[in-house]
Amino acid sequence: MGRLDGKVAIVTGAASGIGKGIALRFGREGAKVVVVTDRRVALGEETAATIREAGGDALFVQGDVSSSADTRRFVAATVERYSGLDVLVQNATWSARGRAVDLAEEDWDRTLDVGLKSIYLGAKYAIPEMRKRGGGAIVNISSVNGLAASPQLAAYNAVKGGINNLTRNLAIDYGRHNIRVNAIAPGHVVTESSGAAIHRDPHQTWSFTDACPMGRVGTPDDIAGAALFLASDDASWLTGEILVVDGGMSIQVPEVLVAAHYRRLGGKPAVAPIEDPPAVD
Repeated sequence: MGRLDGKVAIVTGAASGIGKGIALRFGREGAKVVVVTDRRVALGEETAATIREAGGDALFVQGDVSSSADTRRFVAATVERYSGLDVLVQNATWSARGRAVDLAEEDWDRTLDVGLKSIYLGAKYAIPEMRKRGGGAIVNISSVNGLAASPQLAAYNAVKGGINNLTRNLAIDYGRHNIRVNAIAPGHVVTESSGAAIHRDPHQTWSFTDACPMGRVGTPDDIAGAALFLASDDASWLTGEILVVDGGMSIQVPEVLVAAHYRRLGGKPAVAPIEDPPAVD
């Protein structure tokens, strides 16, 4: 028996990476999965087909999550096909690198539309359907960048910080309707896109693993496991939380991360290496 048997779930941004990993895990756990992507249609259809080939039930719907009309349409298509909606995973994102002064206005707008406006639109159209079922769960995919900023990612940092507070607000406003809203803040996860960057700069992986207490980077399946928990009845009294899934990276003092950065660049650490404490009798 799967942990999501009988549930209907929408997963946005499920063409690859984290979204695909979540969609596949939900399918294996018994959910009827609606895969939503915008531009990468063939990959979205492939995700849905993979779920069906494994014995699950999945539907692909093309849609732009920053469009009110498209969001209303893919929620309506879900309800028409499966007679309701229980879970919404909002994973779609877009990021333009740049500092505020250098960032083109259209890149700022696109990053906020896809990353943050979409969270509002998804909730706007999904929550009324969840209320008809007596409740539901929304899982928003944020980032550790919503907790602390990285340089030259002005728009992305703003989006992820906004997701965290909107998650809390939705949890407060709709908790009495038995709708739980939580977010996941992943650390460095190797996906198709980030993997390509790592192949160009293998020291990048070494830097993250060196700084991470668990000694490795994350995988889409690591995030899928967290999403499964938040979407399932096991989290029935958990709402408004930002679940950090980063192998312990963000619990460290900044000096550790700075030292790892310097080692990646081949220079000397900015602080003295951390030594084991002396033995105490």
